[in-house]
Amino acid sequence: MKIISYIIAALLVCSFFACEDTSTDKRVPKEPWNVGPITEYTITPINGGAEITYTIPNDPDIMYVMVEYERNGKIYTEKSSVHKNLLTIEGFHRQNKVKATLYKVNRYEQRSAPLMIEFEPLESLIDITFNSLKLQTSFGGIVGVWDNPKGTELGVRLMTYDDSLYNDLVTREMYYSQMIEEKHSFRGYEAVETTFALSFEDKWGNSSDTIRYTTTPFFETMIPKPYADARSTIPYDNVSNLSGRNTGTLWDNIVNTSGHGWLTNPGNPGLSMTIDMKQVAKLSRIIHHPYHINAPYGQANITEMEVWATDKLDYDLLSNRDYWLDSLSVRQGRFPTVNPMYELPKRTFKDDGITWAISVFPSILLARDGSEYEIPIDIPPVRYIRIFVRAIALSNPPPANNYWSMSEISFYGDNTVPQN
Repeated sequence: MKIISYIIAALLVCSFFACEDTSTDKRVPKEPWNVGPITEYTITPINGGAEITYTIPNDPDIMYVMVEYERNGKIYTEKSSVHKNLLTIEGFHRQNKVKATLYKVNRYEQRSAPLMIEFEPLESLIDITFNSLKLQTSFGGIVGVWDNPKGTELGVRLMTYDDSLYNDLVTREMYYSQMIEEKHSFRGYEAVETTFALSFEDKWGNSSDTIRYTTTPFFETMIPKPYADARSTIPYDNVSNLSGRNTGTLWDNIVNTSGHGWLTNPGNPGLSMTIDMKQVAKLSRIIHHPYHINAPYGQANITEMEVWATDKLDYDLLSNRDYWLDSLSVRQGRFPTVNPMYELPKRTFKDDGITWAISVFPSILLARDGSEYEIPIDIPPVRYIRIFVRAIALSNPPPANNYWSMSEISFYGDNTVPQN
């Protein structure tokens, strides 16, 4: 009986207070929103689109401004809150005139009267990039150089012909980039005449024209390991090995491990080491793995280095220690026996070889795949590589105790050149 009494009481209370009907949509307006269109606005064409600035009327009902337009057969909308007065339309490719409609929208999602606009976009971003593209023959493939002035997201499609598919172009690689100034190597091809084709794609589904480039890639191979440790031969190299880690671990093809590699013994003099590839080669690139796969920003991983190289050593000069001094190392006080203000000879080893600088920003990906340094194409064939560490992950320049490390180093290029 008590349960029945509670039910009856609940019904009476509900009828007394006229229980609210929750099915009613409170967001449905009571009357139409009859407001006019935006009246004060400016259209500024941009590459592949336009920027629309406008004045928002002082109306508390307005929640945002939107523009509706068609691109590549589909309808798109862009919205901007009342705290801004700018809308951007992008993604048009070779379209002379674009029509769009602007609306004010209230809290009930009601639109104002429309404002019809029309504009002519500037040259599309992928056309600008495509027109800047330059291709050149490289080791194992080709190199592409291009400008992407707005840093937009681009896909770069590399294709070659496939005889088994009726001589159609087949995609071999998709490379993605947002670099403003980009240089990328497409590798893995034999030294036989090949027609390469390349095009750009943007995030809006547009594609550029396709450029074709027929060439014979330069022969490339990994210079066979093991290399030789020449540190004891060249004066002022850092000859230390921390905890018994011999430099031979730098070319044993063991990578992506935790702690396998080589480190200097902190406190020993010198920021350089010399490697003998045991043969002369026209170098194309160097791949260097940092000491810890999961900590490329830790330890003493090299991020900047200067490389000196030569095809032969003059053994008569090995006794002339001043000849082998690196001026920057001297000025930084890296050698306890050499005064930082010591006057170097007018002629040093750098006058008898080739020197270039390379740098890399470490990341987990680079730790796994290795940091790749491209060698300038005009560098002649060399055999001896002397590396000077200019910065490590935790210090630029390296710390005063000359602590730096690597896990593996590999040299690539053409070793079929004449040998001395």
